[in-house]
Amino acid sequence: MTSGSQTARPHQHHKVLSLATSNQRVAFYALFNLFCGFFIPKSRIPKWWIWYYWICPVAWTIFGLIILQYGDVEQTIKVPGSTVQPSIRWYIESHFGYDPNFMGPVAGVLVGFTVFFAFMYAYCIKTLNFQMR
Repeated sequence: MTSGSQTARPHQHHKVLSLATSNQRVAFYALFNLFCGFFIPKSRIPKWWIWYYWICPVAWTIFGLIILQYGDVEQTIKVPGSTVQPSIRWYIESHFGYDPNFMGPVAGVLVGFTVFFAFMYAYCIKTLNFQMR
């Protein structure tokens, strides 16, 4: 199941569908990428936009991937503009706000997103039928 199939189901005509899906994809993907916490760290996202960070599936995925890959690495790194050489674990905790002990809730939220989107797709397939016979 993709975002295209979820977007395509509620639209009746293929001309409206082609316009709606292209514009919606650009808008949603731009917002997902901007507020996922990778380009702008969670600590620097404005307070009135932080709700979007918490409902963004991309943010939870990046959170989980970074914790899984770097959450236990104690090697030091050179940070531009800093005289201290912090460990990778300390840097992702202090700069990005990623807590390595939060992996369980991240996994639960990602499974919840998957189940939610699957049920929404099934519901739209079942109830929104534009075929006239």
